[in-house]
Amino acid sequence: MKKYIGAAVLLFFFLLFVPILACLGEGFAPKSNQSDSSKTQNINADDTFDLLDESTGEIITVSARDYLLGAVASEMPPSFHSEALKAQAAASYTYAYRRRAQQEATPDESLKGADFSVNTAEKEGYFPQDQAKEQWGNQFDASWARIEDAVDEVLGKLIVYQGEPVLAVYHAMSGGTTETAQVYWGNDVPYLQSTDSPGDALAPQYETASTFTTDEMKQKLISSFSDLTLGEDPSTWFGQPELSAAGTVTSIPVGDQTVSGRDLRTALGLRSANFSLSLADNVFTVTVHGYGHGVGLSQYGADYMARQGSKWQDIIRHYYQNVEITTAPGYSDTLSDTTSG
Repeated sequence: MKKYIGAAVLLFFFLLFVPILACLGEGFAPKSNQSDSSKTQNINADDTFDLLDESTGEIITVSARDYLLGAVASEMPPSFHSEALKAQAAASYTYAYRRRAQQEATPDESLKGADFSVNTAEKEGYFPQDQAKEQWGNQFDASWARIEDAVDEVLGKLIVYQGEPVLAVYHAMSGGTTETAQVYWGNDVPYLQSTDSPGDALAPQYETASTFTTDEMKQKLISSFSDLTLGEDPSTWFGQPELSAAGTVTSIPVGDQTVSGRDLRTALGLRSANFSLSLADNVFTVTVHGYGHGVGLSQYGADYMARQGSKWQDIIRHYYQNVEITTAPGYSDTLSDTTSG
């Protein structure tokens, strides 16, 4: 009898401690499992983008996360500071979100039902993971992991002005001061105003020079501007340019016409419209500062700010004036601080 009583007591204590041990086991679950769960909680399966690949004519449907991975990979070097990568991801998402809404409201038939176009062959707008893996080789794993960390930190974050997603344009580097939308495109946009970007002058190839013989210059000008008349003396072909406060050539006399700096940039294949010309020994030298239209976020400027200690929110608010950072519908608002930088 004592034998059975002892066995019963042992069984009682065993049953008593099993639930306690189980709870302790849950409390000490591996951190990696907790981290994976927290990431997947912020994925909105309904948030997708339809991309028209201009290189193939096909429409690619991707999740917002996969789109951002490919967008950041195509637009910014993965070696840039993580806060700059986050700023780029937020700008890319806002740009895509706005384009999708516009397409839904007023469809562009040329997009064939897509939200916007990309070119995977030229790495424009979207860079698929398999292509990145092929191009980056043994640097792929580390580079892609950096982009993933940045994207996961800001997934679903929208840059808005007065409640509406902004036109989150960006460029490689300005001439030291970003340009206004009014100067470059002729439309004033309250949040796309000039701001200082001192880090741009430290970027590689901030200043470049293109040379043209007088014959080459004449051919490019005549083929680009209809009914243009040039004098016999090349030194008279260009007049004094008009410049914006940021240094962009807004207009310049060319022969018997006056053209925009933007159009002359296109005609000569220049990196930006922030340029100056000189002539010596029948050769024109065009000195250019910056790369791109110069409006909105400067990517090299963002990297510089990040390396000086700025958070991605600070970078966004510097290059897009008087904006707010909110969370798109369907996403958790717990992963990033949107109220302060």
